[in-house]
Amino acid sequence: MKTLLFLLTLCPLTASAEAYQVFGVKSDYTMNDADARYRDVYVNMGTGQGIKKGSVLEAYRTVTSVDELNQRVGKNISYKIAKLKVIHADSEVSVARVQSFEAPETTPVGSYANVMVGDRVEVGGK
Repeated sequence: MKTLLFLLTLCPLTASAEAYQVFGVKSDYTMNDADARYRDVYVNMGTGQGIKKGSVLEAYRTVTSVDELNQRVGKNISYKIAKLKVIHADSEVSVARVQSFEAPETTPVGSYANVMVGDRVEVGGK
């Protein structure tokens, strides 16, 4: 038992899950207001992580709360902001589009109304 504990202290512990996030957002601009406008969300996970066209992802925003009474940084909070659907997947990168947003009543005030670079992404349910 002591040998096992000693060996465990020699092995560095790694995180069980990598941090996947939005690293780019691109929007098209149409010539006519009646035309559909698309907003592509680029994510650093792809077929190598089991993602394929049609996969559903969930986007989360992390914000740091502020303790205004004591004038110091509070804790990080994370909340779901959108459901994404993958339209293209390569080995390490996917392109997705927003399928739906969380209701404004369930998201903290002051957050942006769209998915943005830096938002965390996880595989979602269908």
